[in-house]
Amino acid sequence: MADTKEFANELFDALARRHDTDTTIGISKDELREFWEDMSNRDLEARLQIFFDMCDKNGDGKLSEDEVKESQTLTRTMIPKEYRTPVSKFLKQAFEFVYDNWRRIWIVVIWLTINAMVFTWKFRKYKHHPAYQIMGNCVCLAKGAAEGLKLNMALILVPVCRTLLTRLRSTFLGSFIPFDDNINFHKVIALTIAVFTFLHVTAHIMCDFPRLVFAPVPKFMRYLGPYFDYHQPTYGELVNSIVGITGVLMLLIMAFSFTLALHKFRKNVVKLPYPVHHLAGFNAFWYAHHLLAVAYVLLVIHGYYLFLTKEWYRKTTWMYLTVPVLLYISERIVSSLREGSERVDVIKAVIYPGNVLALYMSKPLGFKYKSGMYIFVKCPDVSPFEWHPFSLTSAPGDDYVSVHIRTLGDWTTELRNLFQQVKLNDIAFSFMFQTRVITVDGYPTS
Repeated sequence: MADTKEFANELFDALARRHDTDTTIGISKDELREFWEDMSNRDLEARLQIFFDMCDKNGDGKLSEDEVKESQTLTRTMIPKEYRTPVSKFLKQAFEFVYDNWRRIWIVVIWLTINAMVFTWKFRKYKHHPAYQIMGNCVCLAKGAAEGLKLNMALILVPVCRTLLTRLRSTFLGSFIPFDDNINFHKVIALTIAVFTFLHVTAHIMCDFPRLVFAPVPKFMRYLGPYFDYHQPTYGELVNSIVGITGVLMLLIMAFSFTLALHKFRKNVVKLPYPVHHLAGFNAFWYAHHLLAVAYVLLVIHGYYLFLTKEWYRKTTWMYLTVPVLLYISERIVSSLREGSERVDVIKAVIYPGNVLALYMSKPLGFKYKSGMYIFVKCPDVSPFEWHPFSLTSAPGDDYVSVHIRTLGDWTTELRNLFQQVKLNDIAFSFMFQTRVITVDGYPTS
């Protein structure tokens, strides 16, 4: 009922008065049992009666004015000391938050620090560039945002390297790096990319380009002539250049992909009208995300044909992307090679109320797992490319493998419809499932 010593003493005295017990010499086992029965009764009326007895010091069944005033102090003792003032409450909650999230906090702090350093470095560097004399802080802002954009376009690939994270999770790194928050971190990085993209595009279109186009010709030739072959471009020439076209295409692809990745689109909450209704759902999100491969190619081209940088070693886009892209490509190659390793028959399928589909599949020879693991399942009859994670609901000792799938999106809906069209019996179904197990203890999928 409370965790303070004062409250405990008052409670003990009230129970002693209720049972007419002399506590100066202690209490017996039977009295202790009676006390415990009163305290453990979770009925609201019983608890209110105990609180009334605690306030009724003289035991006459009434509350005097003095006892009412004293009850206010007693009520205060029910509140833990850490929560009695706004300041102490804030400090206590802040401590609990840090204690529960310290692994997330230090990773985010390091990531934010690196972003700030990269942005500041590039911003200050262009303070000394000849372009600053014409475009001012606008070019510094655009270039700083571009550097942060390149950094995060590289980092965003790391949280989706599932095989790598699975192996790292079981090492000592798992004790201080929250690998299970990889998707949340992926989303945070995506939001940061959107912010940097907005800053970069806005600074160029609204500020840099107009200043460059309308700068006095002598001033332009003096500071920027060598970078544009001594030809002052028009606004249209800047937009129609390789840099401008690749930038516009990247912006369209990223806007399309990021929009379909939003929760309401991905979970099919948004009901779009025909004929664009297929743009909402997991399938649309999954395929749109693969368009980002084109965005990476465009990003490299965009970074190579920069106006204000001629030396190849100062064009840093490829330096940021090389390692993460190779890592991600290796991950996909390994996953593709493993895809055909386990093919199973569906032994039985049951559709439960609440749109839950239970699948019981044949257990491959030598297939071992532990409780809490999950598998990635692909059904070629629904989609030849998509893998979806599901918690294993069968016991390790069972001679089958089972998963229970709630129908939420278009893929799971199509899967359920596929089985509704089949007469369920004990004979193995003709269509095949492929499974890939993630061998990590205690990390079921949500």
